[in-house]
Amino acid sequence: MNSHDITYETGNGKTQVPAAHTVDLATCKKCHLCAEICPAGIIDVDDEARFLDDRIPLCIRCGQCMAACPTKSIFIEGLSYEKDFFELPQREKSWQKAFYGLIGSRRSIRKFQDRPVPRELLEKIVQAVTFAPPGFTPLTVELTVVNDRELIRRAVPLMAEMYNMLLKMQANPESRAILEKMVGKDTYQVLSDHVLPLMRVRMPALLAGAEDTIARGAPCMILFHAPVHNEDMFIALAYALLAAHSLGLGACAIGLIPPTINRNPELKKMFKIPESNQVSASMVLGYPRYKYSRGIRRRPASLTWIE
Repeated sequence: MNSHDITYETGNGKTQVPAAHTVDLATCKKCHLCAEICPAGIIDVDDEARFLDDRIPLCIRCGQCMAACPTKSIFIEGLSYEKDFFELPQREKSWQKAFYGLIGSRRSIRKFQDRPVPRELLEKIVQAVTFAPPGFTPLTVELTVVNDRELIRRAVPLMAEMYNMLLKMQANPESRAILEKMVGKDTYQVLSDHVLPLMRVRMPALLAGAEDTIARGAPCMILFHAPVHNEDMFIALAYALLAAHSLGLGACAIGLIPPTINRNPELKKMFKIPESNQVSASMVLGYPRYKYSRGIRRRPASLTWIE
């Protein structure tokens, strides 16, 4: 088992890094799984598995090689078998039925019981998010779990203020043109056709705190944020929605919330969002007030098979 320093060229000159990428040749079975599975191709297997020094900087620490190695003979700097991995259960035939039962029975819940959600259930949802596959390691999604209905209630009128401003802009031809240019044609169409007509009717009650069309009266909320917006947010959101359903909770993704927090420093402070971060997605959750008797069939807008 070897480890040594390597030097590689960067845009700023030469950089030396500890090469803790090693193979324990005493336990290696020479199955070559590590080399086959590495997405960066940094492992060579002429006879014995070894890391290619000049390619180690390409390692994204995805952990694929360590996860596949049957004898735990691969070691990557910053990763530990004890801390970063767990043993997988044997695949069962019942998984397919359970999976489709889970996703088929999930509904977007917008009415909740006046009942607190135990923290241990919220922690399980957070754990589910950590299983979401990142587009590029490491996982960059940051979470804020709000288990405080009173805080959410106080925030709703502040959220409504932004939509009230948009209503005023839409009512004036000149500012309406500025608004459309500011948010883009597609987003403006959604605002004009769906969001603002609803807000126009609900606004007085929202501003007064007498109604909650935004957070739907949910006792809990999870915010997904990061310094840079990326698709990982929505993958993490999907995992969280399914996890909530599996735990007997109801949840709904709410697109109205993120832009209000991003544009209001007071809301950012209330929800402890770092100033450098942008909220990309949000979901509200709690115990569902009502039960559904049937699912809703939906179809893709378009489906093309190429065989």
